[in-house]
Amino acid sequence: MKIILNGKSKNVEAKNLQALLLELKFDPERALVSLNGNVVEKKKFSKTALSDGDKVDVFSFVGGG
Repeated sequence: MKIILNGKSKNVEAKNLQALLLELKFDPERALVSLNGNVVEKKKFSKTALSDGDKVDVFSFVGGG
């Protein structure tokens, strides 16, 4: 399916947010995800289905100092 990921069109195999993060090699525990302009709680990633044309923004937190 084709989604808009961080502003760019991308074909993905994932059917839900959890699978998308794993497909993209993001750590779900360290990610903030917005789906069509709404922030999704981490506990809902695996239950939140993706549809063709969805707009997904992923922000990953990294430590450092």
